[in-house]
Amino acid sequence: MADLIAIDTDEEIDKYDEATLIAGDPPPLDMTKDKMSVYNPLNGRNDIVVPMSLGGYVKLGEEPVDRITELQGYAKSLSTIGSGGFDALDLEAAGYTSEEIEQAGVISTPVEKSGRTEPLTEGEILRLRREGADAIDVYDPTMREKTTIATFENSEGDLRKIFKFFGMDEFQARQMAEGIWGNPESTRGDLGMGVSDIFPTGLVFGAQEGLRTYQRGKNAGDPLTIGMGALEAGLSFLEAIPLTMAGAKGLKKTMPAMRAALIDLGKQADARMAERADGATLFSGVDPTAVTDPLVSAAGRAADAPEIDLPPALPGRISTRLPTAKAATEDPLTGDLVVGLEEMKADPKLYEFNVNITKDYPNMRVAPNATVDETSEQFITHVKDNLLYLHDKVPEGTRVRSQKWYDGARAITDGWQKEYGVPDTSIAGALAALSPQKDWYQNVSLARRTLDVLVKQRDFTFSPEMLATFEGLPSLNKPAYQEMRKFLDGKTYAEISHPDPKVENGLKAMFVRLYDQTYNKPDYPIVGPEGDFLDLARTKSGNPKKAAWGSLNEIGKAVAAIEANGDVNIISPLMGERHKVRNFYNNIYDPNSPLGDVTIDTHAVAAGLLRPLSGNALEVDHNFKNMSVKGRGTTKGSAKTGVSGNYGLYAEAYRRAAAERGIQPRQMQSITWEAVRGLFTDTFKANSKNVAEVDAIWQRYKNGEIELDETRRLVDERADGINPPTWE
Repeated sequence: MADLIAIDTDEEIDKYDEATLIAGDPPPLDMTKDKMSVYNPLNGRNDIVVPMSLGGYVKLGEEPVDRITELQGYAKSLSTIGSGGFDALDLEAAGYTSEEIEQAGVISTPVEKSGRTEPLTEGEILRLRREGADAIDVYDPTMREKTTIATFENSEGDLRKIFKFFGMDEFQARQMAEGIWGNPESTRGDLGMGVSDIFPTGLVFGAQEGLRTYQRGKNAGDPLTIGMGALEAGLSFLEAIPLTMAGAKGLKKTMPAMRAALIDLGKQADARMAERADGATLFSGVDPTAVTDPLVSAAGRAADAPEIDLPPALPGRISTRLPTAKAATEDPLTGDLVVGLEEMKADPKLYEFNVNITKDYPNMRVAPNATVDETSEQFITHVKDNLLYLHDKVPEGTRVRSQKWYDGARAITDGWQKEYGVPDTSIAGALAALSPQKDWYQNVSLARRTLDVLVKQRDFTFSPEMLATFEGLPSLNKPAYQEMRKFLDGKTYAEISHPDPKVENGLKAMFVRLYDQTYNKPDYPIVGPEGDFLDLARTKSGNPKKAAWGSLNEIGKAVAAIEANGDVNIISPLMGERHKVRNFYNNIYDPNSPLGDVTIDTHAVAAGLLRPLSGNALEVDHNFKNMSVKGRGTTKGSAKTGVSGNYGLYAEAYRRAAAERGIQPRQMQSITWEAVRGLFTDTFKANSKNVAEVDAIWQRYKNGEIELDETRRLVDERADGINPPTWE
């Protein structure tokens, strides 16, 4: 999993930039050279595409197509070449359906094929396999062919269950597969392209990235990477479906579990091949040494295979709930516990109390006699719709980049893994531990400073200069810390040891902070969404901003995560019980997890409620169950389920909003997080008058004086709109 994300990132960014540029200002079709017309069976129209300089195609538009007339012309062209004989199979091989062939009336008499001795073509072999025949030839199919075979094979085994899982019958699955993958036997100018080759947004899907991941997995003997590579190459077509296929919304909603299950199947592919004592292949005539693709292997499993279900925890992932009660029935160390609406409902009393606490928000109109579920749905829908409002107000070019924040975090993690020799799980743990109340730029800088000391300054001895720094810091120069400081005298970092692990981590944390504030500059760079480091972060007056360390407890957790050497059983408890920190770790470590992890921080709550909330706001407190402000009441938590506060309500809203825009929950959070920071800037939120006036607008909505669209317009107007991000 460590290297699934940041693969040839610059090349991919260039592709997306070029595609976005062309699609945003398309040239006139009648003046465009090299354009191609590609039939899309999912909508019955031709997609007009042009090639890009870096490979792939950009969709410029659509045009109606008369398939019957086109078929008649194609049949006529076939009759003028070679022997002039052709039959329905030749036309089907070109992508025409049997119904179209019958309507066109081009097959008057069957043509008797002469005998032949030359080997069958790959297209003929594939066609024979689709029809259930045995092929004598042994060949090594390409990834696309193998995936097509797996998709088209519809007679037995797991694939029936897969079709049922998708909610379609076998005939529908075959039609969908042809539309998605194209027809590999096609002799037309479209090169057998399908919808998977062309994104409706104008961007192109290419399987090369997945193939590279697949090959790396093979070289490393890593079945998970093999499975992920096959899936990336073979199943990412879902991004192409929603705008072109009726009913695809349900398909996309179901796909995370499906994809996760296939990953699990992929892990066992090679082992299952070895178990076949009779040496039989998964597909007739296919060399067993050639078919090691886990997607193909999974499709050919025995009929008595277990039903598809969610997989065990992905390597390195941690549960986003941490049940701690003795009566708890779930083990958080399995790594697969999530937090959401259903998990809140598992404790009815907690669910009722926490849902009802939202009724007092100025966002929520009173609904007399509403049940707990109705109140919950009202709140979730409200948050979801606010997120969609923010998402849609962000310019498309900004959205394309801002959704990559966690891909960038993964790229940073990969880079540091190579530079410092520290496992990716430890790096993700350090970043998450240092995240509370820090913006991402500071968060990254503090994590790097910690790694530098632990790896590169282990033999540095506590110095007089560090002592002077200690004495000049009011936050540390207190009686409670004097004994800790004395303990460090004359010791290197590597020599710090104490029988109590918590004390040892605190001592090491103090060493890290004092070394950094003595020898390093406090400024830090802006971090781009892709994980690149830009200019220094600056104040409004233009001066460099200064990184501010958090508590020794937070630094100590980061230290312990790094020194855990990747052991998730150590790292998971270090992340504490807060859903935010645990989800943040997962989003950094595995941004493409199928389990819908989403980081709900202060800005995420503000985006959901469309209000200028700070870290000590009541609603933020309710999300976390902080109890940070005494005497005002907060939400409840359960040690038995590990659910705290209203985090599950926000997570559900983010997941629903993401599903409506065809993106991942973490991408919805990234886009709206950036947007709400641009709408309610730190300066704006620091002015209590601004906060009160926005809340007053929402109170007018609650009182029924104005409707939701007008409320949002007034809020946007009061905040002077969304400012562009600092990295643009």
